[in-house]
Parts: sequence; C-alpha cells; structure tokens
Amino acid sequence: MSGWGKSCAYHHRAEKINPSNASPQQVAKDPDSIIEAWHSQSRSATHWTEVLSTLKLQAGRNGLQVRDLIPDFIRQQKMGAQDDSIVPENFPFNSPAAAKFASMDTVQDLLQRHREKYQSYIDGYLVLYQTSHPIIDTSTFLPVIDAFWNDPRAADMAWLASFLMVLALGCFAVTRDQHSTIELCIAAEACLSKTPFMVQPDMLAIRTLCLMVLAKQTVSTTCRTFDSCWTLLGIVTRAAVGMELHKQRAPLDESREGIRAWQSSQALWSIIVYFCVQVATMTGKPLLVSADMFTKHPPPSTFQTNDPWVMLISIYPSICHIICRITSDSEKPLYDEVVKHHDHVRQLMDALLGSIHGKPRLYMTLDMFFRRILLVLHRSHALQLAAPLEYQVSYWVSLECSLAILVHHRDLEEQNRPDNTNLLARLFKLDILSAMLTVCLHLLRREAPLSTGLTIPPRRIILSTLQACVVIWEKETHYSLCFKIGHFLLVSVLKLLPDIDFLEN
Repeated sequence: MSGWGKSCAYHHRAEKINPSNASPQQVAKDPDSIIEAWHSQSRSATHWTEVLSTLKLQAGRNGLQVRDLIPDFIRQQKMGAQDDSIVPENFPFNSPAAAKFASMDTVQDLLQRHREKYQSYIDGYLVLYQTSHPIIDTSTFLPVIDAFWNDPRAADMAWLASFLMVLALGCFAVTRDQHSTIELCIAAEACLSKTPFMVQPDMLAIRTLCLMVLAKQTVSTTCRTFDSCWTLLGIVTRAAVGMELHKQRAPLDESREGIRAWQSSQALWSIIVYFCVQVATMTGKPLLVSADMFTKHPPPSTFQTNDPWVMLISIYPSICHIICRITSDSEKPLYDEVVKHHDHVRQLMDALLGSIHGKPRLYMTLDMFFRRILLVLHRSHALQLAAPLEYQVSYWVSLECSLAILVHHRDLEEQNRPDNTNLLARLFKLDILSAMLTVCLHLLRREAPLSTGLTIPPRRIILSTLQACVVIWEKETHYSLCFKIGHFLLVSVLKLLPDIDFLEN
C-alpha cells in the first residue's frame, strides 16, 4: 500500500501457502466450555431465552432434559460427520480456505467448472432471493455478465466478488450442493479482500457484504451464525454510512436512469437496516442503527416511490425508538406506552403491506418483520400470569403474531415448490423458535383464554399447528447440531403442556 501523493494505491498480497497448511485444524473445545461461552453472551429481552425462562418458571421446572443432553450432542458431533454449517463462522474474514483462492487462476478455474450451469444459478437466485431481498441492482449487474465471460481477467474485483456470491446463493437454491456453495462463497471472500472495502467502500462492495449476510443466514445452520452476522453488519452499516446512504439525499441526476439508480441505493440502505433490526431482535444484541441516523427531511415527492423497501425507511425511526425502549436497562415502557406503540406499528404495518401486490415472498418477509417487532414489544407484559386480565392487548397480540409466524412456516414447507421456497424459512428460524415457545406458554394453562371472535382458532387447532411445525423442524435435524438441539428443546416443552396427549394418540 502506498500512502504518498494525492491518491493511495492498494495492492493485495497473495500469500504462498503450502497445501498442507491451507486448512488448519481448529482447536478442539470442551463441550462445557462451548455451552458456557454461548450463555455468557449478553442478551436483551428480545431474545427467545426470555420466553423459555418464563415458560420453565410457570411450569414449575428448574430446567429441561435437553440441557443435560447438549454436551453429549456436541461430543457425538465431534466424533461423527462435520457440521453442515458449511460457511465458516468468521466468513467473510480470514476463512482458512480463502488462501486457496489467492491466485486468480484458481478463481477462474472454479468459474469455468460452473459455466455450463451458471445461468440456472442466476435464475435460482433471482427467483428465490431477489424477489424478497433486492440486494443487487439487476439493471447494472446482469449486463456485465456477458462481457465478463468474453474477458474474465478484466473483471472488477468488487463485481467479481458479488458475482461469485450470486452464484453461490443460486447454486444452493437450485442444487443444495454444499461443497460447491462453500467454494463459491470462499472465492468471493478472496476477491473482496483484493479491494479496499474497509477504507474506500463502494456500492458493489456493500452489496457483496449484504449478499454474504444473506448467505450466512440461509446457507449456515447454526445459532452462532446470527451472532456473527451482528458483528459483520457493524462493518456493513459503517460502510453504508460512510457513503452517506442514510442521508437520503435527492438524486443529482434527475434522468430516468438516475432516479432508478437512486431508488436502488435507497432500497439497499433499507435492507441493511432491516438486517440490523432482524439480527438485533433475534440475538438480543444491541441495535446497530438509531433513530437519529435517518433524515427528518425526506426527498421531495418528485422522487417518492411505491417500492416497499424504500417506503420502509420512513418507518425505521419509530422501530428503532421502540427497540431502544424495550432493551433499556433502566426504564422499561409501561403498558400504556406499549399499547400506544402497538397502535402506531399496526397502522404502519397495514399501510405498507397493503401496498404489496403479487409479491408473496416480499409480503411474507415484511409481515414477519412487523410480527417480530410486535412480539418483542408486547413480550414483557404478555408473559405475565395476569396478562389475560390486566394486559389483554399484549396477551392477544402475542398469541396472534406467534400463530401468524407459524402459519408462514407451515406454508413455506407445504408449498414445496421446485424453486426451494422453503429455504427462506432459515432466515426466520429463530423467529419460528420464539413463536413456538410463546404459543406453548399460552397453552401451558388450561384456563387461559385462546379464542376471541374469529381471529384466534380454538385450542386443538393451535395444538395441531404447533405439532405440524415441530414435525417440519424435525426434518432438518440432520443439517446441524443447532437444529437437533432446537428440536429436542421443542419436544421437551411440548411435554409440559397439559393436553398434549390427544396429539400423541
């Protein structure tokens, strides 16, 4: 790197690494230390363990059998096949396998192996991911592909990293080929490392990092992945703020193409904030964005759009304020304030979702987003024993939103489409776990009211829905240790319910 003169030039140093040293073995950890390390993480009231603690307390249980089995699960995992989390926890930084792709010849060889299938990967990505999370700007990204194949070595490194990530996500969506998917991801990491994305991020680098967040959530299958996403999103957010994406300045170029590019960049900023809110609420980590980061003077109506992602930006300040109040260590919101926030979020939710037509994946993604916010907003009051009488709004909203999430989970599985729509459920795995535990808490007491008008189904239908979702979860227990532990946890909780016998019979 040269720091002299009017500009800096950045050069990536390709390390020469012997094959024997390319993939160093990780230091083995004792199961108890792994469990202790996970529990030592700071978690706010938005984390699902808050629900589990309340559930055990109301059931009169100090613990569940699954807690004693976890060390054995970890030992069995170490003795058996490797965990199919496939993407390293530290990805996209310093993954040991990235050394293999330090040479561009190796990257080009990898791309040539996938050239015959690359279009199916692109199509798979566009159908499954782009429809719900429009991270790439297709109008500028796709036309470059033909030029790339004509002269692969002339490709921009940031674009190539983005291209490799699109291929990786598309490959996994179409084939579920874990080996090919991880190779493409790691090659993307190696290409990104050749760019100055830490000090001079550009839009391509930020889009690539967002694709990596998406890959960690859908391809990986561990709860630790979401914790690592929080760390990665810290870098993504700062890169976006460094480029002033958060200021929503009106486009300098008011041509049709200029406005389209501006809307695409605004949608990208919205997706970054969405990821920050999603990961913070699911992991119980601090929110990486704040209400004062958003401009109080949005662009003139001339540049307004009906893109739901861009429209969502005006809602984020309220969402950030609510999450900060919920996670405050000193001053939790009182019930009247919770109800007031609820009415506001519902109004925003109805307006935004009502503008989405013919885009079922996008509708589901944003519906889950709002349900997640409402659940954590009402949790502290909804979990109390007196909730059915004293905190009725929180009680019913908690049950309704949990059931809505479970219905989305069941629908994703039952659709069973060739485009692997059910893969999207992995984005919401911790939401689904939290929703199932919340429903179990509502079912724990026979006398608890479970129907109001036509909005909430009766008890046995709720139990059947819950069991169907546990069965769906069971189908994925072979993917990772976390899925297996999650299933045992859910089964243990189900056994606490007073009328679960009719399902078993």
